Amino acid sequence: MIPNNQLSSKSVYANFFTPVRVDDLIDYEWAGVDIYDASQGMQAKLWTCFYESGVIKVKNDVVEHSLLTVSNVNALSFAFDLNMRPIITYVVNNEVFLWWFDSSVGDQVTTNFGSEFKTPQLALDEHRNQFSSNADVIFAYIKGSHLYVRIQRDRYQIEYDLGDGQALIQIGMMENNRFGFATRLMNGYDTFLDQSIVEDRNKGLRFDYLDLCPLQASYTLDFGNNVIKTEGLCDDNLRMQFENIENLVTANFNLNKVDFDYFMSFFRIWQKKRKPFFIDLVLDRRPLSQYKAHFIGESVAMTKEGVVFKVSAQFHLLNNQVDKEQIKSLVESRNGRA
Repeated sequence: MIPNNQLSSKSVYANFFTPVRVDDLIDYEWAGVDIYDASQGMQAKLWTCFYESGVIKVKNDVVEHSLLTVSNVNALSFAFDLNMRPIITYVVNNEVFLWWFDSSVGDQVTTNFGSEFKTPQLALDEHRNQFSSNADVIFAYIKGSHLYVRIQRDRYQIEYDLGDGQALIQIGMMENNRFGFATRLMNGYDTFLDQSIVEDRNKGLRFDYLDLCPLQASYTLDFGNNVIKTEGLCDDNLRMQFENIENLVTANFNLNKVDFDYFMSFFRIWQKKRKPFFIDLVLDRRPLSQYKAHFIGESVAMTKEGVVFKVSAQFHLLNNQVDKEQIKSLVESRNGRA
């Protein structure tokens, strides 16, 4: 349940527990072992919802189910409630539909919300058993220029306004155990040129991609420590939060005029979105890898030497998933005594 049905006063960035959505017709959610089976909790299997041959289907690594036969679906999202009943939102001819279990009739029903709703998304807002009494499946969408949610315990009858928004990419639980909304800025008259420059080098990713590498100049890194900080009573789990989960990168770029124009367009777009983007760096492993990052807004600076633009910037960088078994094996292989 979203506290007071309001966003936090300050954005807190973290990765989603599920993979990043890269296709409007594929969604992900952690849930139980099978439909109507929550016996092993709501973090037992990673589920995928997808559209195939006119059918909306869900699957995990063991089972697959066909749920709805619907023609011309061009976007979807899904979730499971605490009884592992599936809930699906889908878009057909710009109209948004919600297929959900209505407790007042004891059956699945389909509600047509019309064409006012945009980029609908679904997710369960709490997967941990100890907090299940506060859990809801959240139905989020854009209407006009605002982000709204409806919640399961209201039978999706009440609309809550969360503030400004233009397009949703993904919602769900994040790795800091907070519920997050990832949004995207649509082209507007004041950002059209910048956005067109940025999107030309985005490589088809849903989040923006900074198509520049500071390896030609230099960068430094301060690693986050991922420790848990507890305020107040030690047995109050709600007061526990991760501290320093982000790495701090200071990067220097040597850019020609074209790349400098691109960098500044990218930075201006980020200032309007304030949403994460991807960048390629070599950090906790030797190969060049893709990381999710944010600018530290006041850190960007530039000096010019001849035709070269020397740009410096700082980023907050989120850690990627790591192969813990591989790391353990590597460490243990060098733990022997002489």
